[in-house]
Amino acid sequence: MSSVIATPELVLGAAENLAAIRSSLDGVADVISGPTIGIAAAAQDEISTALATMFSDFGRDFRAIDAQAEAFHARFVQLVSASAVDYADAEIANTAQLLSGPVSLHTPGGALAAASDIDPLSRWTQVLGTTTRNAQSALGAFQAGVSTLFGGVSTGLRQLATNPAAFFGNIQTAAQSVFLVGAPQDVASAVVQHTLGGITQATNPGAVPPAPTVVPLNDVHVELYTGLAGLGDFQTGTSSLETALVAGLTNFAASPASGVLLGAVGPFVSPAVALWNSAGSVFADLTGGSPTAALGHLLDTPANVVDAFFNGATLNLDALAPAVNPFVTSGSAGGEQLDGVSLAFGGLFSPGQVVSGASGPMYYGTGGSLLNAVGLELSFYPPDDFAGGSLSIPAIPVGPIGATAGLISILGQALGGTLLAP
Repeated sequence: MSSVIATPELVLGAAENLAAIRSSLDGVADVISGPTIGIAAAAQDEISTALATMFSDFGRDFRAIDAQAEAFHARFVQLVSASAVDYADAEIANTAQLLSGPVSLHTPGGALAAASDIDPLSRWTQVLGTTTRNAQSALGAFQAGVSTLFGGVSTGLRQLATNPAAFFGNIQTAAQSVFLVGAPQDVASAVVQHTLGGITQATNPGAVPPAPTVVPLNDVHVELYTGLAGLGDFQTGTSSLETALVAGLTNFAASPASGVLLGAVGPFVSPAVALWNSAGSVFADLTGGSPTAALGHLLDTPANVVDAFFNGATLNLDALAPAVNPFVTSGSAGGEQLDGVSLAFGGLFSPGQVVSGASGPMYYGTGGSLLNAVGLELSFYPPDDFAGGSLSIPAIPVGPIGATAGLISILGQALGGTLLAP
């Protein structure tokens, strides 16, 4: 640890690298937001126009958030640069203190002694263990998914000779199950068991018995889907057009195709998210007067980035909660409030977690979707019957291997005629 502190030029070099990373991120932001803002409606109907407007609004909001991120990044680089000077001053003070007498834990030298307790290898050990477990799960699920697909194709070919009507019906079900847009509700309800999950619990410390203080949930994203798809008592719009639009977007977000798309970009986006999260931790430590913790988080940053590539990272989007909250409160008649939002990007081996996946036990199956990657923090108020309680919906990342395993498993079951089986 002393070598890091004794050579503050390493910290200055890190600041220069962070500044270069920001320049690269600016280019990525332009690539992402530009085409989105300029998207044209696919047709002249109201839904196409609404979708084009929604994506344009997203592009503008993304640019606004990116501008805030740029300001934060500039301030963070300034703090890192300034900390290099502080470390150099502290090293001089340490040398003087060591030459003049014993070192106390309450002196700058004592702080450095505490910093020596930081073990940068422990984070790498965690990364190795997590990556190994996830790789076994994802690759095993992919093998199981391929087996299910081959079994479904084999069954379908035999069925073609004996019951052509059933065969073509299964082909239609398989096609509908990929994107879920316009799919019959029985198909959508069957598919989301393979793309959604989430084990959590709602808590209400102030509940008076026999009302429960803790309500366990094994498929919280399925419950979320039920509300957004208009299958429950949650109001998703003031008109039939709004309700249909929300239901269509919800179906796509819960589809296996959305999981494959999100999984494909995950290993490329996740490292940047991990770097951003690490920078936020260091920034909070420095501004909070905890230089030792800041040093620990700084040393963990490379491991965090590698971990994100293989196992994913979660992006905090709490800043969007106030914009989305009116939709939540109006749909629940004021009984629910959105306090936080997050989005999980999968790494190469992120297996996801769904009710019934390509492989794995019940509620711990491999697979996922865009909706399954969304995390929400909700609190409840009257007239909700859980008023005073809260619910944390976890953001569950899925990578390209796990998402593809889930998709081909669903297709295999559809072609084999077992997807809709009771």
